[in-house]
Amino acid sequence: MWIYLIRHAEAEALGSGTAQRDFDRPLTAQGQEQARALARTLHKRGIVLDAVASSPLVRAHQTAVALLEVLAPGLRPVTCDELAIDVWKPGKLSDFLANLPPLGPRLPERREKAVAAVGHMPQLAHYLDWLLGIDKSNLTLEKAGAACIRCDGEPRRGNGQLLWLVTPLWYD
Repeated sequence: MWIYLIRHAEAEALGSGTAQRDFDRPLTAQGQEQARALARTLHKRGIVLDAVASSPLVRAHQTAVALLEVLAPGLRPVTCDELAIDVWKPGKLSDFLANLPPLGPRLPERREKAVAAVGHMPQLAHYLDWLLGIDKSNLTLEKAGAACIRCDGEPRRGNGQLLWLVTPLWYD
């Protein structure tokens, strides 16, 4: 299984716009462009996703929607409470991702499932460490950053291999 961990793009500061709660903070104009640039770069590199899961927070959901507008137009992300801030249950998140149904028809030549999980720091870094079997690392995802992990079978502690981790500076 392939897992793409994606941190939400840049969001408005709390209280600076219409959002009075952290949950409701939308992406800024720059954040919208960061999410679209990530989606275009993934598409150019031939990355196809079977499913996209998103934290229920507005900024993560908007990032996931922007990804799907390029990668799978017309489809919507699946909300995953395990990707919300302050929720840290790696086994439950792994089960959720492993059991996500595909967004559309699977590619017949690909046997492994590929899913994206759009969420927040530090939870994504903790989940990355867990998948890699590391107790605590200095790995981090910038806003609109992405990491690609290949798991041997379903995602479990220590069965992931980090293939790449990129920042928005990498995007075309």
